[in-house]
Amino acid sequence: MTITQKSYQAYPKLVTVVGAKSGKKANYMAAAWHTYLSHIPLLYGVAIAPKRFTHDMIIESGEFNCNFLPFNKLKLINATGRISGKNCDKIDALSLQIEQGICIKTPFISDAYAVIECKLKQTFKVGDHTLFVGEIVHTKETENAFRENGILNCQNISPTLYLGSDTYITIDKSSINILPRD
Repeated sequence: MTITQKSYQAYPKLVTVVGAKSGKKANYMAAAWHTYLSHIPLLYGVAIAPKRFTHDMIIESGEFNCNFLPFNKLKLINATGRISGKNCDKIDALSLQIEQGICIKTPFISDAYAVIECKLKQTFKVGDHTLFVGEIVHTKETENAFRENGILNCQNISPTLYLGSDTYITIDKSSINILPRD
C-alpha cells in the first residue's frame, strides 16, 4: 500500500500563527500542526520544521505563543508562512500590530481573537519536525469570542481553517449545528 501526501493530511485544520522572540527580534509563522496535549499540566504543542527561522528562536527563548486570527486576516496569516524572518523583520514587512506578552517576552498579535502563551517544557524530534511542548501560562480571548462552555462562538468569530497548498476556508454561520447533550 502506498501512502501519498493526499491521503495522510488531516485537514481542514485550525490555523495558528506561532510567535517567538529571541533577543530583540520577534518572528511569526503560520502553522496548522498544533494541538492541546494535556489538562494537568495544561500543555500545548506545535510541530515546526528545523529549517524554519521560528524553530531556533523557540529553542533559544524557551517560549512561544499561538495567535488565532479571524478569516478576514487570511492574507496576513498566509504571508507569515511565506516570508522568512531570516531575511526581514516580519513585524515591519507585514505591518503587524503587536502587544507585549502578558506572561512571556514574546509579543502577541493584536488582531488575534485568542492567544495562548507557553513556556517551553520539552522538545521531541518527530520525523522531519520538532514537536515543541509548552506549558500554557496565560490565555487571552477577545470578548464574545467564546461561549460560556468554552466553545468558539462562530456566530461572532470566523476561524481560519487550512486545507493545504495555500487553500483556506472558514465556517459558514448557516452551517453551525449545536446538538443537545444526552
